[in-house]
Amino acid sequence: MLSLLTEAPHLICLAEHHLKYYKIDATPISNYKLAAKYCRKKLKNGGVCIYIQEGLKFTNISLQKHCKEQVIEITAVQLKLNKKNVIIFCVYRAPSGDFYYFLNKLDYILNSLHTYKTEFIICGDININYLGTNNKKKQLNYLLGTYNLISTVYFPTRQPTIQSPW
Repeated sequence: MLSLLTEAPHLICLAEHHLKYYKIDATPISNYKLAAKYCRKKLKNGGVCIYIQEGLKFTNISLQKHCKEQVIEITAVQLKLNKKNVIIFCVYRAPSGDFYYFLNKLDYILNSLHTYKTEFIICGDININYLGTNNKKKQLNYLLGTYNLISTVYFPTRQPTIQSPW
């Protein structure tokens, strides 16, 4: 088997896994444990989950009550590393999801978990265009900055659609 990685990742975060609860529970990844999951109950697609390498100790942080289909789908796990708490989030927001509700709920979640010994890592798909300057990008960056976070993806993650001139 050919691999781009010399070692397996400690975590795998999946946004838009498209599975229902009964299917994700029956979808193992070899050498990983399903550590956190959110699946849509009404609409199709969406969903987020985190798999962690077997043997790593973690705590699942229940965020189910904060999830709203298409608007904010979020899971989290906490790892203890060298006297620091590291919380890894997997987040999805559909392009049509209410951005301001998303931003307020994300702020609430981060604020409720923040301590001086806690570090955050956010993975996923928030569907904000980072290629140009826009209000949503500015507001998200401002929120991330209040928790010492920065966006690390500054390139297109999909092919642009070509619009007909007609």
